[in-house]
Amino acid sequence: MKKILSLLAFTLMLGSCEKTETYKEVDNDFVHNFDVAWNLVNENYCYLGYKNIDWDKVYDEYKPRVENAKDQFEFFDIMCDFVDILRDGHSAIISNFDRHGSNYAVESNGEPSPEDYISSDVVASYLLKMRVTNNKFVYGFIERDNRKFAYLYYPSFSVELVNNDLEYIAPFIEEADGLIVDIRNNPGGAGVYGLSFAGHFFSEKTLVGYTARKNGVGHDDFTTPYGVEIEPSSTNNWSDKPTILLTNRSVYSTANLVASALKYAPNVTQVGGRSGGGGGLPETYYLPNGWAFVFPSNVIYNTEMQHIENGIEPDVEVHISTEDKNNEKDTILEKAIDELLKQ
Repeated sequence: MKKILSLLAFTLMLGSCEKTETYKEVDNDFVHNFDVAWNLVNENYCYLGYKNIDWDKVYDEYKPRVENAKDQFEFFDIMCDFVDILRDGHSAIISNFDRHGSNYAVESNGEPSPEDYISSDVVASYLLKMRVTNNKFVYGFIERDNRKFAYLYYPSFSVELVNNDLEYIAPFIEEADGLIVDIRNNPGGAGVYGLSFAGHFFSEKTLVGYTARKNGVGHDDFTTPYGVEIEPSSTNNWSDKPTILLTNRSVYSTANLVASALKYAPNVTQVGGRSGGGGGLPETYYLPNGWAFVFPSNVIYNTEMQHIENGIEPDVEVHISTEDKNNEKDTILEKAIDELLKQ
């Protein structure tokens, strides 16, 4: 039976999700460190089954390379390749001389993800006046066909939308006929900030997904899923405001979670490209040589128990063509305006 996890408990988990495995003595044996890393992923990584990764085959392929490593630098480079197999932007290997995170900015076929964003200058050309708060939130009005729409760019959830920002932004939104929230290129940040922001678009407590933790050697061994609920914001609540959420493939981690949560906000429509994904909660383990090894052990689902790891599909898919980019036309923003004009 699925349980309900309070928003407070869930966001605390998002904000402090490090598990530490410590060792009293430093052991620099390459094979031993590799074996520990392989077993940590085998028992704790939450997406081996979902991504259909043959982890035994990975061991057979990498063990000879590790055995032949000449020094710690070559061993580190091997471990970088090892981490990349996960294709998970929440995974990384960190030594005292270098660090490497997995590259999630490519598609499964190796092709670069579509950018679907031109520049802030192009966005500014759509606004009557671009304004920027001290915390780098961009906002302003867009006028079209005698209607006025508010625009808000949230660049990173490493920063909270607080009263100092809302003092200026909220009146713009209240005055407008609709709202465009742009989270394109938002890499994520603190879960508590993202879900708090999502609360501005709900009028009642709403179930938006589930989370479960890997808890066994089997690739599909997980704890009983806990439901994640969002509490509506008691102030500056915009749940009755027609809202368009702009996304692209560089929307990741907490920003991806926000895109998933806002699927359940009745007045929010997602426009643009599929978000970049990142549905796990990263944890930090330590290898015997002291290197940090980061990867997610907690998985997040939507309310239909579907993974959000590979991104959230938009309600209206739009991309910026090369021609539009050359002409400095933000096709996605244009579509958002069109969608609001229909409402």
